[in-house]
Amino acid sequence: MGLQACLLGLFALILSGKCSYSPEPDQRRTLPPGWVSLGRADPEEELSLTFALRQQNVERLSELVQAVSDPSSPQYGKYLTLENVADLVRPSPLTLRTVQKWLLAAGARKCHSVITQDFLTCWLSIRQAELLLPGAEFHHYVGGPTETHVVRSPHPYQLPQALAPHVDFVGGLHRFPPTSSLRQRPEPQVTGTVGLHLGVTPSVIRKRYNLTSQDVGSGTSNNSQACAQFLEQYFHDSDLAQFMRLFGGNFAHQASVARVVGQQGRGRAGIEASLDVQYLMSAGANISTWVYSSPGRHEGQEPFLQWLMLLSNESALPHVHTVSYGDDEDSLSSAYIQRVNTELMKAAARGLTLLFASGDSGAGCWSVSGRHQFRPTFPASSPYVTTVGGTSFQEPFLITNEIVDYISGGGFSLNSSDYSCLPLSSTSASSWNADLHCSICRFLLFSLYSLSPGTNH
Repeated sequence: MGLQACLLGLFALILSGKCSYSPEPDQRRTLPPGWVSLGRADPEEELSLTFALRQQNVERLSELVQAVSDPSSPQYGKYLTLENVADLVRPSPLTLRTVQKWLLAAGARKCHSVITQDFLTCWLSIRQAELLLPGAEFHHYVGGPTETHVVRSPHPYQLPQALAPHVDFVGGLHRFPPTSSLRQRPEPQVTGTVGLHLGVTPSVIRKRYNLTSQDVGSGTSNNSQACAQFLEQYFHDSDLAQFMRLFGGNFAHQASVARVVGQQGRGRAGIEASLDVQYLMSAGANISTWVYSSPGRHEGQEPFLQWLMLLSNESALPHVHTVSYGDDEDSLSSAYIQRVNTELMKAAARGLTLLFASGDSGAGCWSVSGRHQFRPTFPASSPYVTTVGGTSFQEPFLITNEIVDYISGGGFSLNSSDYSCLPLSSTSASSWNADLHCSICRFLLFSLYSLSPGTNH
């Protein structure tokens, strides 16, 4: 592309920029608890931003998801390939051309896309990014239990009105990484009972659910499963081997993870990532296991967005994914939620089952201006995933009947207007009007339940 064409494209967008718009006007920008600002970022510092390009045929995609998921439909089970999905949703040539010219003229470099061409990640200096996105002002922040460092803007960004038909949102500006969902559960109070409770080990899970070496799919080469790890959370092969030596002696299992997609760090093993891998490979024993690693090492990255992009860049991948990740739904913009739902539809159209932890905060009640309301977790609240909650044994020292654990999340959504037209199915939680008092929150748990001391795996 010639310099003259680039300059003309930039000039046109600058002129149209006099009429600008905010792609995410409802995105919360308050600093989450536990995070502190370290001041303005250096103007010459490098920053990675992700541009979500407007897709085509989203309504048709929704229709196809319903058709391949409905047992009464002639298209039931006739899933699309990634190439089919790409042909359906790929941004228009005008969108691709307009956004690429805009970014190139602004000095963006090392841009890379995905097979579906609906995401574009580029590197810019802080100075270039603030010129590209008027209103943005990048600061360094640190927070979370692992002292995570990120670069974010406390102010809203604007885009030229000419880009309104072409860009859904820009990732890496506002959303802070959520802290781990792992919570320490209080010891059960059982009056008059004295005993030793060793916890819910793989043997306990396998006994409770009658899992045997003849489990469906066990040991076959064409079955696989996957889990995702984020935010510098890693598993270690040596820890997995030791775990299986301690707890996997009485059932056949895979010795190691078959494949890691993404960047596997060399730091200390994370508790949550280790639990996810170890228990997945114990319950789904002797099945090939992949791990998707989105560490979010660079301060401008959004790890969950990186995981979604990995799914859009793999033609052959496991059909079952389990994910311990979630944000407060009300902390996210409607543009972001709608686009993530589309990404989850893309996965559903391919026949992928996505299992998301419902969270460990019950119905997530909180108070706003003295008024109590629900606080659901997203994407657990999405109708395109299977939300998994938690149970506990009715008798904590025996493998007995299960009851809903009081910390288990609900799987409902505040965005009832968005989801009300969707039929209720076994893989989607009903949307509820959340304007109810928190005294009844504990009764509204419409998740699928798994046996675990929490809902993070």
